[in-house]
Amino acid sequence: MKRAGEEGAVLLVVLVALALLAALAGLVVRVSESDLAGLGAERAAFRRNDLVQSALATLGARLPADDLPQDGTPFSLSLPGGSVSLRVYAAQGLINPNFTRAAVLKSALLELGATPDQAFRLTREVVEYRGNANKMTFWNFDQIARMFANDPKLLPSFMPFFTILGDAEALDIASAPIALRNVAEPSTAGQVDFSGTDTSSGQRFYEIWLRVEDPVGDAENPEGRLWVHVSALVGRNQRLYIIAREWPSVRAGED
Repeated sequence: MKRAGEEGAVLLVVLVALALLAALAGLVVRVSESDLAGLGAERAAFRRNDLVQSALATLGARLPADDLPQDGTPFSLSLPGGSVSLRVYAAQGLINPNFTRAAVLKSALLELGATPDQAFRLTREVVEYRGNANKMTFWNFDQIARMFANDPKLLPSFMPFFTILGDAEALDIASAPIALRNVAEPSTAGQVDFSGTDTSSGQRFYEIWLRVEDPVGDAENPEGRLWVHVSALVGRNQRLYIIAREWPSVRAGED
């Protein structure tokens, strides 16, 4: 009778051990699946970054170029590993809150969809912020975004038409986006020399928006496609100098 009890106890210990092993195996499987998912996400992020860098390098080698739109018209680059959607804006065709004249700024805001009250208030805030200083006052896009604190819904669709590059007081009609051509004034944008790269032509500053094309992800969430925004200068050596790069974000009015 005692032996039977001992055998039962041993059997119970074995069953408990087997249960623990099964639970441990399940935990290992779950951890492995989680690790694989994390590794897959990291690989996807590296792939996206590699494609963005390849696209920027390609642009540096080709810009300025007559075969690439430079007024924000979307186009695509096929690269090893995937394709990248781009919108390239020549800076002299955009609104520069540091230098664009108040009348041009107000007209541009109205053309982009601001109400008369909004256009007046935003123009006044920009002009008051920069004062009479003929120098850089807006150094980054966060400062521009703060001007839209009372009109946050305008910001996503308006931001692509701003730049902090160059020193143009008016918009160059030849390179202005279609949305701004009714207010653009024919003129040659002013320019500055950046890092000794010789920008005497004044046509080498660009605001660039890039998005890695993902057919599956785009189909699942077409409104949530992320764009990388880069402010850059193409040097005389056909090298792209990155002046500023923002975190990926959803931009409104992309299509």
